[in-house]
Amino acid sequence: MSSRSKLLISVLFIAAIILCIALTRMYLDGAKNTGHTDANDQVKSIVRTYGSMRVFESTNGYYGILNEDDAVMIEPEWMEVLDVTDSLVVVSRRIEDAVLIGGIDYEENVVLPFVFSSMEPVGNGYFLGTVAEDDSILVYDRAFRLAFPRSYEKAEADDSGMLSLTVSDCVFDYYLGGDSPVLRRASMTSDICGVALQWRVANQVYLNDLNENDLLRINKIVTSYMLMLQESSFDELPAISASDYIAGLTKPGSFAGMAFDEISGFSFASADGNSAYDFSFTASYHLTEAESEQMPGTAVQVQLRFRRNTDNKMILTSSNLNFQGAASAVTEPEDEGTE
Repeated sequence: MSSRSKLLISVLFIAAIILCIALTRMYLDGAKNTGHTDANDQVKSIVRTYGSMRVFESTNGYYGILNEDDAVMIEPEWMEVLDVTDSLVVVSRRIEDAVLIGGIDYEENVVLPFVFSSMEPVGNGYFLGTVAEDDSILVYDRAFRLAFPRSYEKAEADDSGMLSLTVSDCVFDYYLGGDSPVLRRASMTSDICGVALQWRVANQVYLNDLNENDLLRINKIVTSYMLMLQESSFDELPAISASDYIAGLTKPGSFAGMAFDEISGFSFASADGNSAYDFSFTASYHLTEAESEQMPGTAVQVQLRFRRNTDNKMILTSSNLNFQGAASAVTEPEDEGTE
């Protein structure tokens, strides 16, 4: 046999070996993604069952998932398997010095980022995910879709199916017992020139029409508008109202020199059907002796009206200031229209 023939046979032999290796790798990869990895010598014990799926501890001390045919669906590469759904598995792994929680699909692609320090069930299939970086809380449904479009500073659930979510010192109470969360109460805190006003809405008719964004925006507008009145500076007014209403909302010098002592007597009620909402409260104040001669009284009744604009945002459309004497000032909280 010539040297050229020997060389050709050697090349063909090497090529055949490479092809066999490639086919073997392709088969193993395909088995991993289609649930046919052999479980022999991997399973130490079964720790939990989710329908036909079984979480197992492997001989290497990590956790994976077997299907009903004892094939490995999720390789034992995870520190813990926390939950199993039809499309997603919640697992934890060590990243640098922290153990973080995320979610993978059954091809082991990351579909829920590994940013959570905890993932706690709160009833009826909802989960609270605490972000490790800042301790903010995200709420997920059973399919691990975001149930609410924002993060929260605090979340508390009780056995009755209620979930209380806190953002910017405002608390929203949701009932989780139905097909989707239902807003039952909103407790708002507004800073009126350094004095706190706490107001709440529990009327279900209003809460069916108003959402978190509406109530937070109303709360912010109340704070902003009162500050503009006190400072007699209305540069920020276009951000909370519309050009059609701005002229009537400016009251230069109305609160100049006033120091508020107490904010009370709020009322929140619908107006013009449910197309607008009236918000009012009483602001008690004290003046210097010289100022009190020009403007007698110890309280002002503030009345604000809100309406949605074409962008579906609540805007301030009218305001009224009714200065009162001590005898007529409202001092006890009112809550008409909030139950």
